[in-house]
This record gives sequence, C-alpha cells and structure tokens, in this order.
Amino acid sequence: MLVSTQGIVLQSVKYADHSLIVKIFTRKSGMVSFIIKNAFSKKSKQPVSFFAPLTILDLIYNETYTEKLTFLREVGIAHPFHAIPMDIKKNSLLLFYQELLMKLLYHANAPDEELFDFIKTHLLELEATQEFIPDFHIIFLVELIQQLGYSPELNFSLHTPYFSIEDSNFGAIFSEIPNFLSKEASFYLFTLLKKQNYTLPDKKTRMELLNGMILYLMKYHKQIKEIESVGVLAEVLR
Repeated sequence: MLVSTQGIVLQSVKYADHSLIVKIFTRKSGMVSFIIKNAFSKKSKQPVSFFAPLTILDLIYNETYTEKLTFLREVGIAHPFHAIPMDIKKNSLLLFYQELLMKLLYHANAPDEELFDFIKTHLLELEATQEFIPDFHIIFLVELIQQLGYSPELNFSLHTPYFSIEDSNFGAIFSEIPNFLSKEASFYLFTLLKKQNYTLPDKKTRMELLNGMILYLMKYHKQIKEIESVGVLAEVLR
C-alpha cells in the first residue's frame, strides 16, 4: 500500500559506503526504518542532508509488513530549520529531544497522530521563537508526559508540597532527591501541569525538575536507562 504522510527523523546511521539506514517516526505508520541508497552522492534525490536530526519530512513509500527496511519513493523537507542550526542553545535542545524521543519511541510501531502532531508543533515553535526560553525543554517534557497519559495527580497544597516520583502525586513527607522533589521543584512542576503563570526558577530548581521528570518517564519506559545529553544542557543553559 502506498503511503503519503509526514515523518520526523529520529536516527540516521551510515550503511556500507554510500547508504543510510534511517529511523523515522511517521504520522500514519509510527516508527519506520528506511534504507536510503546513494545518500552521499551529489546527484542523489534523497541526500544525506535531508536526514538530519528531527527534520520534518514529506514522505511517500510502500508500506510493508514483512520487510524490516523500506524504500522511500519520494521525500522532501516539509519545514526547513534555519534558526535552530545557528543557535547553540536551540541546537542543544534539539539533540536532547532526539535522544529522548529515539529511546522513547524506538518500538513505536503503531501510529499515534496526536503524539506526532504534538512533537511537530513543539519543534516548529522552537524554530520560530525569537526570545529563547530557558525552560523550553522542561515545558516540552512535562507536556509530553501529559500527552502520553502519565499526568500526575494534581493534589499539590500547603499540606502536600512534595512530589513523589514513585507515587505520581504530591505528599506531606519528603524523603530524598531524586525520588522526591523539593518544595521549589514540586511547586514548579505543579504550575507547569496547570499551565499557570509563574516566575522562572533558578537553574538548580530547573535542573532538579528536568532530572526528576526523566526519572518519572523511566518509570513507565524501562528501555530508557539514561539521557546523556542532559549534561550538555547543564553546560549550555546557564
């Protein structure tokens, strides 16, 4: 069956001398692995430049259920990124998203159009934003958790100010980081979940919530062992 859809590049690996194996999260088929012949040739209609991390593509391909690798019939860049490659902060976020989404969606063989649209919209917002927001990626991570159906219980109060990663709710007792979030990080999480206005917290609190939400996501996806690019974010987003 011929499929026409959009896709987001999650990984590309060189194969043999001139080809690529590319994993693309497609809107209509979920994760699909493609083999791109002669991608490094100057005359290629499917050049390696099309398959940079998180590029949004227009795709036409034959959907197969017996073969592990699929050939693309046609491909083109749907939304070229101009600002992201030139901005070290935006580019570091892109690499973080790529690592996170690749590990999260590696076995996502079923279509999830709402999730695809959510990721695509966020990438376009990252490209378009004029003023960089220091917690842009944290907002994405919290909203991603909600999109996946893992939203915590919204029971934050003066009497329950500590978020428990294990229990997925706010409680009165604090044990230790990283299993619990501090009062500051817990309140920060609550405001993001509720989409309320807030004052940007300091870097320490932002990093605490980032690491906490990654642990929270790991609870539901055991294949995610760590996200190495968090260290890059800690250096770039001062």
